[in-house]
Parts: sequence; C-alpha cells; structure tokens
Amino acid sequence: MEVFPTDKVVLVGAKLAGINGNASIEIHLEPFELRIDDYQEAVETSIRLDGIGIPIDPSLLEEKVFEFPINPNDGYIDGSVYFLAVHNPVDVTHIEFGEIVNDTLPIVLTINWVLEFEKTGFKNFESILKTCIDL
Repeated sequence: MEVFPTDKVVLVGAKLAGINGNASIEIHLEPFELRIDDYQEAVETSIRLDGIGIPIDPSLLEEKVFEFPINPNDGYIDGSVYFLAVHNPVDVTHIEFGEIVNDTLPIVLTINWVLEFEKTGFKNFESILKTCIDL
C-alpha cells in the first residue's frame, strides 16, 4: 500500500448546517490530481461530516472543544470523502472552534482517514486540518 499524498489536501473553507445536536460540516478541498499505480484521477471533492452532536449556533461554538468516538461507537461523526469512485470513511475524533472573526469561525479537526476500508491502495493515516467555517 502507498502513502497518501497529504500535501494535496488543501482546504478552501467550510459550511455548517443542520439542527442542534445533529449538525453537518462540509469542508471544501481544492481540486487535485491523485495517482496510484498506473491510474490517475482529477479529484473535485469535499469532506462530508454528518450527525455531529453540537449546537448549530456559531456563537455557542466559539472557543469550544469537542471529542468524538470513532465509528461505530455511539456518538461518532458519520464522515467520508469521495475519490477513486468510493466514499472513503473518515473518523473525526476532535473538533476545536476558535473565535469568530470577519464572519468566519476557525475550526481545527483531528481526522483519521480510513482509506484501507475501501481498498483504495492507500494506507490509513491521521491528520490535523485547519480551516474556517463561512458564516
């Protein structure tokens, strides 16, 4: 199995939606080329996170930290990212919100990319991603 080229994961913002206790966050990625073995794909995707047990009001999220279990434990975030013709699971274990500035809410996420589950040819890995939610 190959190491995923994490330098290709460039975040370009995020959106928060849903209802209190059942929020969704969509993290937009800059398009990139993904190559494995003799296959190459132009990837236009986002990281989709659903069923998040947090408030939806950004003012209630400011400077708050949340911890989550991994799938399939109760309270997990249903997350995935689509490439190589499959929805690859991602487990978010930590979300930290910053202070609202200029109609954006900074967010830091710890994400376990479970790429071996769909047999993509890439190894699982963990990353810490930082972006801002547009309000």
